[in-house]
Amino acid sequence: MRKWMAVLPLIPMIFTGCANGNGGQGTTPNGGTTNGNTSDIGGTITVVTSRTDAEELFADIEEEFKALYPSVTDIIWESSSDYNNYITTRMNTTDYGDVLFVPFSMSGEPEMYPNYFEPLGTVEELGKAYIDVTEADYNGIAYGLPAAINSLGIIYNEDVFEAAGIKTFPTSIEELLAACQQIKDNTDAIPFFTNYNSGLGTWGGMLSSFGGENYKEAMLQSGTAFMPGQPIRQVMDLFYALTTNGFTEPDPVTIDFAQGKQMIADGKIAMMMKGSQDEKAIEELSDTSDIEIAPMPVKVNGKTSIAFGSPEVVGINVNSTNKVTARAFLDFFISAESEYADDLGGMSPALADLDPEERAIFENNNIVLTAPPVMAEVETVYTSIANEVGVARLTEVLQQVINMGLYPDQYESYENYVNSLEARWEKAASEYAK
Repeated sequence: MRKWMAVLPLIPMIFTGCANGNGGQGTTPNGGTTNGNTSDIGGTITVVTSRTDAEELFADIEEEFKALYPSVTDIIWESSSDYNNYITTRMNTTDYGDVLFVPFSMSGEPEMYPNYFEPLGTVEELGKAYIDVTEADYNGIAYGLPAAINSLGIIYNEDVFEAAGIKTFPTSIEELLAACQQIKDNTDAIPFFTNYNSGLGTWGGMLSSFGGENYKEAMLQSGTAFMPGQPIRQVMDLFYALTTNGFTEPDPVTIDFAQGKQMIADGKIAMMMKGSQDEKAIEELSDTSDIEIAPMPVKVNGKTSIAFGSPEVVGINVNSTNKVTARAFLDFFISAESEYADDLGGMSPALADLDPEERAIFENNNIVLTAPPVMAEVETVYTSIANEVGVARLTEVLQQVINMGLYPDQYESYENYVNSLEARWEKAASEYAK
């Protein structure tokens, strides 16, 4: 996280809060909320995660949690590398643990959160104690809290940049594409990794960097989503330029995320868009290369913004029979004390846990959230239209753009594709405007 301090000059802070909700609950010392007496904390809970590589860390967390609450007899840890499919299948029953990571696939249907997750408190009240409480919210209520706060940006191999003759990281999309050309001309590295198979949905978190935190409301007011300058269109245009100019891996389907990370560590790929938790992981894969992360080189109102969000959101099963213990564990898990956020290369979302250097990042820079607070009525309409058009998570549309750029003879033209999406958006938007 602290690498950002060396990347951006200090600029005025823009950090939007949300004033939805109708009051809150009592708060625990670290800012969380609890619905029961601490003497009720005990027994056994099951925690379901996507981490199959953190057995030792989870053992330490369990030991520390039990030291705080001696009446807790056991924590059963269950994890899956194919977490989204695994947990959504389990959620067809009531047996999906007590504490679990909220599947990001649900973000396109936020009205479903109350069916599966225990309400944790109002966005308004939780926002006084935590950063980024709108990752899994609906109608002013939060159903999940960030496990960590990580920056989202461009991870790059500095050694490849130096070999290509690039002295400073680009500050605009035009400069980014020019840097890709330099890397292509002067090195053997692939300039930009698309992460086609599993990572394209992450670009949905970048839309606030391109359009500001109010981009959804602005798109609804304009009635367009794919005209030049719109956030989704800007991301599509970037991918089309990257692929048509030969700046990406030639056959994206054949390189998965694990291979891509290793190739950046080895200097075979120059750049990818991901979070600071991945920057840390890639750095650990390299013995020689210097791996850095920089903000997406786009500006909103003339200023480059640092995008922050959560790689994982933690919630409580609405069917849990031990909710008091589950909530105590959730509060501890996302605190700095558990060291889980640090393991992800991020920081705890609890404001009380920020150290002076972390606090300076938020107080002295232009901040945007990858899941910014949105009025419930705006979120409902936007999500409905985006789902109807098929762009709620961006994965499918960006895969189409990549395919069009790489294999133009096998697909319709990019212009026709953009026009068809715009027509579908305008039609869906007009229905909601009636």
